[in-house]
Amino acid sequence: MRTVGLLLLSILFPAFVHAADPPSLTTYTISHDTIYPTATVESGLATTTVIDTAFSEAVKVSIKITSESGALIKSLYSSSSVTNPTPKIWNGTNTAGAVVDNGTYTILIFATSTATDLSMIDSSKIITVASSDPTPSDDSSGTTDTTADTTTDTITTPPSSGGGPTEYLPIPTLRIITSGNRTVSSGADVAFTASVYDGKGNKRDDAVVTWSFGDGMRRVGASVFHPYYDPGEYVAVTHVTTSDGGDALAESIIIVKNAGIKIASISARGIDLTNNDSRTLDLSLWRLSMGGQEFKIPENTKILAGHTVLFPSRVIELPTANEASLLYPSGEVATTYPATSNIVQASVAVQPAASVVSYQRVQAVEPIISTRTNVQVHEEAVIAPSAVFSTETAEGAALPPTLSVGAPTSGVGTVSSLFKSPWTLGFIGTVILASGAFILL
Repeated sequence: MRTVGLLLLSILFPAFVHAADPPSLTTYTISHDTIYPTATVESGLATTTVIDTAFSEAVKVSIKITSESGALIKSLYSSSSVTNPTPKIWNGTNTAGAVVDNGTYTILIFATSTATDLSMIDSSKIITVASSDPTPSDDSSGTTDTTADTTTDTITTPPSSGGGPTEYLPIPTLRIITSGNRTVSSGADVAFTASVYDGKGNKRDDAVVTWSFGDGMRRVGASVFHPYYDPGEYVAVTHVTTSDGGDALAESIIIVKNAGIKIASISARGIDLTNNDSRTLDLSLWRLSMGGQEFKIPENTKILAGHTVLFPSRVIELPTANEASLLYPSGEVATTYPATSNIVQASVAVQPAASVVSYQRVQAVEPIISTRTNVQVHEEAVIAPSAVFSTETAEGAALPPTLSVGAPTSGVGTVSSLFKSPWTLGFIGTVILASGAFILL
């Protein structure tokens, strides 16, 4: 038993030891490793640095700036649970707001997993703080005319109580990239996205993006959806702000038109969609519904104007049914394919005409009519609006209302004419004589 226990321990112990890994940094960048907190706007020197981090899992984290001796200079950020915090800016000041002395400073990141309580520490990034004289000396050999492409204005803060110099905080110039002017379909959810960059090309994910769509609706977010319900032209305004004073606007003209699309047919092969509009129609994230199931159309799926496109059954994998619907991304119905209309048309198409039936019935009994009968007169008599005729009715209708002169009216007339024939009377007389002779003999 002791041997078995040692064997199990040797197998299981490493598994427990390596069951979980500590959290790690998946993103860790700083925009500038050297900053000049006292530099002027005209100098073009970086006065701040942006620290961007992301972790492999949710962590309890703190980001601090420490001196070469390990003393705490400033606590930039702390959170009890975060995976991808917004980038943090350090402007070279301490906790009291005073500019620190020139030298090197360490970014200390301490993170603990909220799931396993395993921790990690990173102190690999160093920031150098240097000073810059905003007024060049007279004996300088020359100057470089450098225009800062990241600032348009500055915010001046009063000197700190410690007697430090006046602090200049640059206001960045922001560049907004949107989808621009475009034409969309009424009733459909339209994706609006904005990317924000500063003058140095750094992406500003910390920017607050506010959309005003021109129809009374407002939304906040770098990526949002919005439907326009009525055709027309709208001005969509994108307003962007940042925590360091950045502010910018961008406008887009949105032309809204009714979606001229229909379901042309459904079959075992799939669903045919026809674009009757004069423009290319974007069906990104629209949905096809049939047989109680739905298929989401992928992004950037477009149909040319005046064209029909088959969405094959092998792709959409929807059960074949008699009805189908095309839905906007919001779930509202854009167009349907009703199979019931075809059934009604089919039932109407097989309804027989009344005149055809009556004519066929008259012709079927025509041979029994006397040659002197006027057939056309009887056709006019029997044509009626009803499409249902019995055999007796048709035959009766084919008989003339009065008989022509000389025509036999009954079987009695036929018998009387028979007894007027001399041959018949002679035959009867012979039979009577023969019967009398037989009796007498």
